[in-house]
Amino acid sequence: MRDSPLPDQGRRRFIGGLGGVGGALGAGLLGLAGEAGAVAPLCALTPERAEGPFYIDESQMRSDIRDRRPGQPLRLRVIVLDTARNCARVAGAVASIWHCDAGGHYSGFERAEPPPAAGEASAPVAAAPVGAQRFLRGAQATRRDGSAQFLTIYPGWYAPRAVHIHLKIHLGEHGVLTTQMFFDDRLSQLVHTSHPAYRARGPSPVTVRQDPLAGAHPGFVMVHRPNESGLLEGEFLVGVARP
Repeated sequence: MRDSPLPDQGRRRFIGGLGGVGGALGAGLLGLAGEAGAVAPLCALTPERAEGPFYIDESQMRSDIRDRRPGQPLRLRVIVLDTARNCARVAGAVASIWHCDAGGHYSGFERAEPPPAAGEASAPVAAAPVGAQRFLRGAQATRRDGSAQFLTIYPGWYAPRAVHIHLKIHLGEHGVLTTQMFFDDRLSQLVHTSHPAYRARGPSPVTVRQDPLAGAHPGFVMVHRPNESGLLEGEFLVGVARP
C-alpha cells in the first residue's frame, strides 16, 4: 500500500476540517498555521530531549524517507539557527530524523504484534535493531539557508507517547543536539481519524502535555494547511550552540 493523499471526497473533508482546527489554535502555539502564518525565529537554544530506544546510527543521506509506508504525506523543513550569532542560518549541519509509522512501529524494531494501546504494558524493546528495514529514517545536510527538507508521512503513535518525530543535529564530527518535535493534538486527532492508514487505531489517547518526555516547553512543528494535492507542509526551527 502506497503512502498517498486522501481520495478527492475525503481530501475535501480533510482540508475543510483543517481550516476549523487552524482557527481554534491558541496564539502562542506552533501548531497549524494559515497560508500567511509565520513565526519569527526565536534566538533560544532548542531543549535537549531523550534520544529514546529506537535510534539507529546509520542514517542514509536522503530526503524521501517514506519507503512506501502508508500515511498522510508530510513535507518537513528543519531550519538550523546559530543562537550565538543572532540566529544566523547554519549551512552544512546534518539533520537526522526518525519516527514511527502509521501503526506505531519503528523500522528495525518491528514487532509481530501491534504496539500496545494506552494503559497496556509496553513490550520489551530490543537493545539493538532486529530488522533490516530502515523506513522513516534519513539525514540531510542543511543548505545555505540553514534548511534540510524531508518527504515523509505524518507520524502515528504508541503508548505512552504523544505524536512526535526525533531529531539529531550534527556539525562536523560533533553531535550538538538531540531533541524531539511535537504536533498539535487537535491536528493529530484530525489526521488520525481522517486518513485510512491511521483510522483503525484512531487518535493517540496521550496529549503532548501528558507525554512523559515532552517537558515543560515542547517544540512544535508549524504545519500549514495543505493545498489541493493534500500534502501537509511542516516547519521546525532549531536553535543550536556551535562547538
